[in-house]
Amino acid sequence: MQKKIIIFVKFIVLGKMDTNMNRHVMNFGAIMGLVFSINFLITTVKSLAFLQYGFVAVIIYLVYRFSVHCRENVMDGVMSYGSALWYIMQLFMYGSMISALVRYLFYMYIKPEFLEKQLNETIQALQGTSMAEVITGEVYQQTIELMTPLNMALQSIWMNLILGLLLGLVMAGFVKKAESPFSDDGVEM
Repeated sequence: MQKKIIIFVKFIVLGKMDTNMNRHVMNFGAIMGLVFSINFLITTVKSLAFLQYGFVAVIIYLVYRFSVHCRENVMDGVMSYGSALWYIMQLFMYGSMISALVRYLFYMYIKPEFLEKQLNETIQALQGTSMAEVITGEVYQQTIELMTPLNMALQSIWMNLILGLLLGLVMAGFVKKAESPFSDDGVEM
C-alpha cells in the first residue's frame, strides 16, 4: 500500500517519471560534471578567468538542450514543470558530485597551497576596510581550519545545487510541454 502511495505522489508531483529518465540524467549529469570541472580549473588560472563567463553560458545552454533531449526522447515529447525541474536538479546533483571530486583532488594533491593562498589574497584585499578588523587572530585561524579540501569540495556541491535550483525554476518553464488535447489517446469515435 505504501509503495502505491509513493508512486502516486511521484506521478502527481513529477508527472511521467521513468527509469530511462534516471539513466538519461546520469549520463548527461556526467557531461555536466566534466563542464563544471573544466570551469573550476579555468578559474584557478588567473589569466584564463575571463573564460568562466563563457562556461556559464555553455552550462545554461547544455541544461536546456539536455532537458529538451530528455523530454523528446525519453518522455515521449511531454514533460511537466515538476519533471523538468527535477531533471535539472538531478543534472546539477550528478555534475556537482563529479566536480566536487575534481575539486577535492585539486585541493589535496595538485595544488595543496591553493586554499591558503586564496584566503591570504582575500585578507590583503580587505586591508584598509572595516572588514580587516574582523578577520584577525582567532577568526583567521577558524577560517583556515574550515577551509579543508573536503569542506570546500562539499561546499561546492551545495553551491551548485542552489544555482541549479534557481536556474531550474526558470528553465523548467521553457522545457515543459503538455500533451496536446488533440493527440490520439486510443479512443475511437
